[in-house]
Amino acid sequence: MNTKALTYILCLLGSPVPDQLLAAQSTEDLQTLFDQAMQTRESGKTFEAISLFEAILDNQPTLNRVRLELAVAYHQATRYQDALREFKHVLDDPATPENVRLSILAYLAQLTSDQLEPESRHSFSYYAKLGLLHNSNINATPGAGLSTLTGISNAAEISSAGTDINLSASHRYRQKAPLDVMGTATFFEWQSQAGVSGNLYTKTGDYDYTVASINTGPALIAPGRWRSNMAFKIDQITLGGSSLAVFSSINPAITFDLGNYRNITLEASYTRHNYDKVADAGRDGNETLLGAGYSMLINDRQTGLEAGFRLRQNNADNAGYGYDNSEFYFNGFTALSAQAVVYLRLNRYRYDYNAADPTVGIVRDESENLYAIGYNRDLRSGPLKNWTFNLEFSANSNTSNVPNFEYDRNLFSTSLSRYFQ
Repeated sequence: MNTKALTYILCLLGSPVPDQLLAAQSTEDLQTLFDQAMQTRESGKTFEAISLFEAILDNQPTLNRVRLELAVAYHQATRYQDALREFKHVLDDPATPENVRLSILAYLAQLTSDQLEPESRHSFSYYAKLGLLHNSNINATPGAGLSTLTGISNAAEISSAGTDINLSASHRYRQKAPLDVMGTATFFEWQSQAGVSGNLYTKTGDYDYTVASINTGPALIAPGRWRSNMAFKIDQITLGGSSLAVFSSINPAITFDLGNYRNITLEASYTRHNYDKVADAGRDGNETLLGAGYSMLINDRQTGLEAGFRLRQNNADNAGYGYDNSEFYFNGFTALSAQAVVYLRLNRYRYDYNAADPTVGIVRDESENLYAIGYNRDLRSGPLKNWTFNLEFSANSNTSNVPNFEYDRNLFSTSLSRYFQ
């Protein structure tokens, strides 16, 4: 939609509901209703705004400024014939200035183009990340909670170089016409993704791990107000070259737009853990998660901050493997230039186990801290144009009342990544 052309048209027509209202029986009421309609439409409640504009025209059908605003709302709601009717009404009015008439005709070209677009759209994108890393303690394998599988001792640390690979393909289906959700123009999408990620080490393959994932589900997007999604996901995890477990989950989330680039996100998930090996049978169970986070952009959108928490309850068949977990996180980034960004991640985890661990006969009580700092640079020329270079250092420290479960890990990685569309 050509909003610049629209803005020009409305500026030519003058300030909100001009002198025509002076002849109205309730000028103040109509002006208030017009202001409310404008604010309502700008907030994304397009269908509610349509009702308000129509109410004004029912009282004062000669207000062309209001009629144009209504036409724009019809356009946003993909009610193209209604929008064309209102624009034509203004064009046919002999009192419409010539410069306004020409601007409307230019805008109609965009409206006609939008009308010819298909009723739904499929889009595909692909992501590739190829990297190298050095892990000071591959026994404490990062990712998917794998470090909780066996007792880990700093005395048995194995350091190794390795690869860091992440490949995925995504599909998005979107309906052209928005839904009317409590007066708000809300777009329906179906989002799907399949991918594989993992680390392969040079020193030994015993701690190589890969995660093959597929997820799909609906999303509702109300621009400028909120967005939500419900993802159904399956993760197949391989450790040391053999299948470890399959995790199946449902992951709903909703984000509210507070304006000025501020958002609040609420998330939840339910995950079923199914381990493959007989020795891990007691780890089968369910995990529930609830979380909330706040994010904002400041410094002319050059700096971003995010903070929040997640609460997990893991109920394993063997209570010694079950735990309550709390996570608090803080993420931030700032742009060094149009191409370069530095970022920081801080996470703190607390684990309170439900019963004595079957391997040591003690109820575990643990805390883990994760710190990461990184640098991203978009490459805009040369043979790697459109790729992103990343450099990251992270450090983990896990403390436990059971010495065998204490560990430290330093991870240095560098990679190139790119989205393809």
